[in-house]
Amino acid sequence: MNTTPFYAKVAAIAGRPLVLLAALLMGAPSEISLAQTAGFDGFTAYLAPFVLSVYAVCAATVATTRPKGVRGRRSAILGAGMALGFALSAQVTAHLLAAGYVTSGPWLVAAVSAIPSICAVHLLHLAVVPKTPAVGVTHDETGCGNQEEPKAAETKERPKKRSQGRSKPSLEVLTGAAQMLREANQPVNAQSLADVFSVSTRTAHRYLSTLKNNALIA
Repeated sequence: MNTTPFYAKVAAIAGRPLVLLAALLMGAPSEISLAQTAGFDGFTAYLAPFVLSVYAVCAATVATTRPKGVRGRRSAILGAGMALGFALSAQVTAHLLAAGYVTSGPWLVAAVSAIPSICAVHLLHLAVVPKTPAVGVTHDETGCGNQEEPKAAETKERPKKRSQGRSKPSLEVLTGAAQMLREANQPVNAQSLADVFSVSTRTAHRYLSTLKNNALIA
């Protein structure tokens, strides 16, 4: 029996988006400040939280939702780790700059300036990679697809042979056949019945047994 309190379930469901929103809002000022330090000004500096924190959330979501074996999964996992590294580095660096422990330099400016382009390229890569494996493509350990010709046995279904069974003639039909053989002065036996109905001798024996069981022949 599940003894989890109701309020705990509500907190678990409603708390996740609230914590995510709070974390994005807390990180926004530092990321904006870091962008301004690297030379971004005006409206562009306020886009830094979207490039860093929101990109990290998107990459982590894609990496989690893509099943194993699908193309782009490893790239999504790599991008999620890279995005998390960008977001963490941005927060730590911004606070170190604000506290006066480090100063801005050319390498810091170059690194921050390169982040938007890296994020944009990786998100485009995740968008164009199919979410499901292509037909006839196998994946090796590097994630590269090897195109294979589909086998005829796999692409075409073999037609199923349906046996067309011969229905047993009615008693009236068997009686008529026996009468016809008598009028032609031919014996009523398995061989003659097989010739009349174009069946095997074994089947004709069953016809003959039916006639005998109904006392139609001796």
